[in-house]
Amino acid sequence: MSEHDISRAFEIIAERKIAEAMEEGKFDDLPGKGQPLEIDPQWLVPPHLRVAATILHNADILPDWAQTDREIMLAREAINVLRRRVTMEYPLRRDKPVFADWYANILRSLVRLMRRVNDLILQYNISSPVSANVHAPFAVEQEVQIFLAEFPPPGSLDIRSVLTESSGTGAVRVEAQARYASLRAADREASGDSSKP
Repeated sequence: MSEHDISRAFEIIAERKIAEAMEEGKFDDLPGKGQPLEIDPQWLVPPHLRVAATILHNADILPDWAQTDREIMLAREAINVLRRRVTMEYPLRRDKPVFADWYANILRSLVRLMRRVNDLILQYNISSPVSANVHAPFAVEQEVQIFLAEFPPPGSLDIRSVLTESSGTGAVRVEAQARYASLRAADREASGDSSKP
């Protein structure tokens, strides 16, 4: 008899005993019956990491990837606040002499925030474990076109120069790319293949 057959036999016996106990009503007066189960939030953590995870949880310290996830949410909320602000202020500022400066500052801020979110998403994807939380990055150029169509810029403003001022790779993107390169190098070293770049 194989090990699989023995374990299956034990499962069948256990299932029969549970069914008999249920028929006899032995489970009817258990404490907490009908109440939701209290599930330990650490149940996904591997057993050898539970002590460390508990210490970090009790100290209210998040892993890097969870902190990055929180920063993504905050940056997205900042974009939403900025868009609400533009919706309210655009009609009021359109006829003012400093409208072009205000518009350029808003556009720069919007582009920088969207790029910041995209950089954070890259960092999150590199550092997080397999996760149910999937973030979609901004298509910055398309978002800018939508913004320009919804809130037409003043004719005196050079949009290209404003976008150029707010371009460039952020520090997070550089950090994420460096981390990715070091992880690939470590994988190559572990596998003994140093020929690949």
